[in-house]
Amino acid sequence: MSVDFNFLTSKQKKVYTAIESFIKENGMPPTVREIGELIGEKTPGAVQGILNRLEEKGVIKRQARVARSIQLVQEDSNYADHAYLPLIKKVTERNVDDLLNMYNIVKYYPVPSHLFENIEDSFIIKCPDNSLLDSGISYEDTLVIDMKTELGNGDIILLMYENLVILRYYSSHEDSNKVVLKADSDLIGKEVFDKGEIKIIGKLIAKYSKY
Repeated sequence: MSVDFNFLTSKQKKVYTAIESFIKENGMPPTVREIGELIGEKTPGAVQGILNRLEEKGVIKRQARVARSIQLVQEDSNYADHAYLPLIKKVTERNVDDLLNMYNIVKYYPVPSHLFENIEDSFIIKCPDNSLLDSGISYEDTLVIDMKTELGNGDIILLMYENLVILRYYSSHEDSNKVVLKADSDLIGKEVFDKGEIKIIGKLIAKYSKY
């Protein structure tokens, strides 16, 4: 470990060591509540204050709005920086505008942070359909979706149409109120959609497949 403990207070050292031990044992960083349990501190605000000081001193990094995002900063580490993406349970008409609510998140998975530009607005989901099977995307795959990126012709998007969650190739249409959404096999029977009848969730930026 390359962290110089000389400029940390005793409480800060205790929290840093607790985080390091938790990550080694569980393969993921602890939450604020779990840190409190490890160091015997019942007040979340007190733990949060110590984490703020550790971040100011440059020994940890965190992501906003992500529960398990603490990273230990070690200058001589051979490991690439990573971030944590949430795996969500499902997309429904009721939660489509709030997919990252705490009740829809199964767990967080570490991913190499340099591979994803917009990590805070991305999530992981099991492939919802087989409409792009010929393109090599199937139910067996796990997908990474970016909700905030700009779309271009040929991008693969995740969308909701009526009560269906599907994947389609996106293209613009000469009519600005319409879009063209194509699949390898289309059971819906249409490719041109009014923008008002669909909900574009985001763009596919990565997939993980089992072999």
